Amino acid sequence: MKYLHKFLQHLNESQDITDLSKEELDEMLLPIKDLEIEYSYQEPRTITEGEYEGYTSMNIVFRNNFKTGPMGGYRDMIIDEKFWEFLDELIAFKSRLESVQVSIEPSFKHSIVVSFIQNAKVEGDLFKIQKLYNELVKRTSVSKSDFSANMTKRLYKDELKITVRCGEGYTERKWNGLFRGIDFSDFNVEKNVEDTGWVVNLHT
Repeated sequence: MKYLHKFLQHLNESQDITDLSKEELDEMLLPIKDLEIEYSYQEPRTITEGEYEGYTSMNIVFRNNFKTGPMGGYRDMIIDEKFWEFLDELIAFKSRLESVQVSIEPSFKHSIVVSFIQNAKVEGDLFKIQKLYNELVKRTSVSKSDFSANMTKRLYKDELKITVRCGEGYTERKWNGLFRGIDFSDFNVEKNVEDTGWVVNLHT
């Protein structure tokens, strides 16, 4: 458990896990790796609405190949004793994690995603640009238009900037229609034409 404890201690003291090297993670998560369970992590995501607005959420994905087979009238059950060892480590992980909220993805046959709220709070211009980015992503994810389907978005945290590549199908009418109701008044909006089409930069 000492490796897992070091890992959790680092998470509680740091806002961004990506400073750790793969070798350091391997050492800290050695008990779980010894069970032949691979892991990966996702970039912290800023929560911009709801109870935990302003905090960041981190996902750690544990992948497994637990043995499955028929049991109790069902065809596909996890019947691997190693699974229960992993659950012991997962419970230890949760109990040591100083987070106001720890959750787990409900379906974990092939992978288990543990999500937790980090201690550091995002404020100021960084929060504003992340909130705008989340709103843009949410709006384009539900849109079924070709305009949004060909659009790519990237957030540059260090520069407090969002770059939206719209392709050659950009028009003011399409942009305003897609993002109607989103307040851009606190941001500088720059629209330029490049070889690949229209590019919109938004920054504080």
